[in-house]
Amino acid sequence: MSVQTAAVLMGHYNAARLLGDKSVSSDAMLVIDGHEELTLLTKQFPWPVIGVMGEIEVPGPMGMQSWQPQALKTAHQGPLTLSETVSGSVAKFLADVAIGGAKFQATAYEGTPEAFHYAWKLRDCFFVPEAPDRDWENRSQVTNVTGTLFFHFFGEKVAGNIFV
Repeated sequence: MSVQTAAVLMGHYNAARLLGDKSVSSDAMLVIDGHEELTLLTKQFPWPVIGVMGEIEVPGPMGMQSWQPQALKTAHQGPLTLSETVSGSVAKFLADVAIGGAKFQATAYEGTPEAFHYAWKLRDCFFVPEAPDRDWENRSQVTNVTGTLFFHFFGEKVAGNIFV
């Protein structure tokens, strides 16, 4: 027999509702400083999170062990996918960044730049792209440039302009 009653379930429901609506993965945008036009071509990007790098094992007497946290992780990486245009918008961005020293700054928005709950600052980013596959038989997919975005994140939060 279940130990849950309608009152218990309503209590859990109300507690969850107080935390707010769940974030929807697609409701975010990455804006690259100086290349704001790419915002609408950014299909996928890493969402920054603050946390520790890992664990340190601390040996104890009689074979015991315990753990303590390493330093905060500030160097991050994750997948970035940009959809190319027939005019070569992504190719131009990659060439501009390469000529300018390869690094750029960016902001990840929970929402859009015009309407967002909060945003995170990404520092000293660089993108390592993979060569996209072009296939004469593929008439059903846009050309995407995928790769890895490397960046530093220090938990810098920008206050939003939407309040719930």
